[in-house]
Amino acid sequence: MKFLTLLAAALLFAAPALAQESKEDLKARINQYLEAGKTGVFYSETHDLKDGSIVRLFAVGKATISNALGAEEGLELAQEKAEEAAKSAFVTFLNGKVAVRKSSNNEVILTKEGEEGNVRESGKIVEKRTKEFEETAGSIVRGLKVVAVDQRTKEKVYIVVYRWEARAASAAKSVDDELNKPKKK
Repeated sequence: MKFLTLLAAALLFAAPALAQESKEDLKARINQYLEAGKTGVFYSETHDLKDGSIVRLFAVGKATISNALGAEEGLELAQEKAEEAAKSAFVTFLNGKVAVRKSSNNEVILTKEGEEGNVRESGKIVEKRTKEFEETAGSIVRGLKVVAVDQRTKEKVYIVVYRWEARAASAAKSVDDELNKPKKK
């Protein structure tokens, strides 16, 4: 546990801006991605490339908020869909494959209560939903971090922006390797 705490602290403090981009400029750039609200992967050739390799990029996902199942459920579904959209764009950018499998079954339940001539009917629809989100990428997909979200109530849209950095991906792989290595007896 101590190892994870130290690693988390190292990740937080070991991420100086690339190519001398100020924190304010980086925040402004993230806000531009958020305001544009376009699903995809974005990076700056000036600030996010080092020696010809991408060392940082941003994945943006967008989804519509539906109130058909209630406000809370609609927001939760929109959050999931926006996250899936951002991750799908990121994995696709890495030449990977993304598959989203969804299924839905509706069950109608009708009940009748009362005596002849005074019968009350009521009904409800029960929707059973399942979803599998599977992503596979040729490159290691680690270190995605949420850096901004926007819930536009008037437009009924939810947008999420993730940041990926090569350093964070390497650190996450090290943690994963440490946690999954065989224990010695």
